[in-house]
Amino acid sequence: MSLTDNINLNKILSMKKLFLVFSMFIILSHTVFAAPDYRFMMQSCDTEYENASKRANTTIEIVQGIDTHTECYKTIVSEIITSKYKQNHESMWNNFIQYIDSAADATSYIQRPDSCYPQCGSIIGINAATSKFDAAKQYLEQLIQINQ
Repeated sequence: MSLTDNINLNKILSMKKLFLVFSMFIILSHTVFAAPDYRFMMQSCDTEYENASKRANTTIEIVQGIDTHTECYKTIVSEIITSKYKQNHESMWNNFIQYIDSAADATSYIQRPDSCYPQCGSIIGINAATSKFDAAKQYLEQLIQINQ
C-alpha cells in the first residue's frame, strides 16, 4: 500500500468517524414535533458496534469497542433520565452508574483466580466490559419500555 493510499484511507476513516458523530448528534437532538425513538437510537449504537467489532484485532480494541457501545447506551439513558425524571435525575444517574460499574466489578472478582492461566487477564477484561454493557442494556431497555 502506497503512502497516498494510506493517507486516503485515513481520510476516509476520519470522514466515517465525523459522519457517526454527526449522525449521533442528529439522533440525540430531538425536536419539539417528534418524541425521540429510543429503540432506533439503540439500533444505531448496535450498528456502530458491529462495524467496530469487525475491525477489532486485539483484546484492547475489543474492550474499547464494548466500552464505546456502553457509552453510546449511557448517552441514551442520560437523555431519558434528564427529560423524563427531572426531579430525580441526579440520583437516578448516580444509581445507574453504580449499577453498571458493580456488574463489571462483580464479574471481574468472580473470574479472578488466585493464579492466572495464560490469557486470563484478557478474558476477564472482556467479560467485565461485557457485564457492564449487559447491565446498561438491561437498564436502558427497561427505561424505554416504561417511557414509550
